[in-house]
Amino acid sequence: MPITRQRLVEQVIEYLRQQLRAQAYPVGSRLPPEPQLMAQLGVGRSTVREAIRALAHEGLLEVRQGDGTYVRAAAVAEPLATRLRQAKVNEVHEVRRALELEVVALAAERRTDDDLAVIRQWLAARSAALANGDTATALHADIELHCAIARATHNPILSDLYRMFATTLRDALGVLWDAAAPASDDRSHADLVAAIEAGDAAMAIAVTRQILARHDATLTAFRAGDDG
Repeated sequence: MPITRQRLVEQVIEYLRQQLRAQAYPVGSRLPPEPQLMAQLGVGRSTVREAIRALAHEGLLEVRQGDGTYVRAAAVAEPLATRLRQAKVNEVHEVRRALELEVVALAAERRTDDDLAVIRQWLAARSAALANGDTATALHADIELHCAIARATHNPILSDLYRMFATTLRDALGVLWDAAAPASDDRSHADLVAAIEAGDAAMAIAVTRQILARHDATLTAFRAGDDG
């Protein structure tokens, strides 16, 4: 795979973050000037500037015009987006359980007619794709369905958090669906949508627990296969 400019930026960000964690550049110190970083890392000026801009946005660096770039805080942990990309399937599943049980309950209590229209649209797309044996499209619709449910909570932070998590969830579900894709006659998601439509938070939670329990069983079988 060719190394794209965006991947270069991510690599420079990670390198600088590691240097900050190792205190190669203590808080309050100034980073080497751009030409030195460019020569040290073998990248162009725009790549260095974009990496510094990203770390400044995280609050780790401070760019002082005409003076240089200073270390504002130590990097004590990787950002959430990076950690999500590196997460194991079982870790993703545990986070999903914590998020979705709250999401479906709030959605059942707060959903509007507009929310329900979008939710039904993605449920129909998911069902049609499964019936056609198109698991890739079904998986995309599944993720969008759950994101639509998260939006129906009308909690923008929770909705944004779920959308951020959804990329990692898609990858984890892809692994599980390769092992055992949902049957085309599976009614669990239809039951979940019906519970949300009825405003029945308890039922929405119960159905979600059933869905998660099925994924637990698939995950257990998947891990057993890996051990074998």
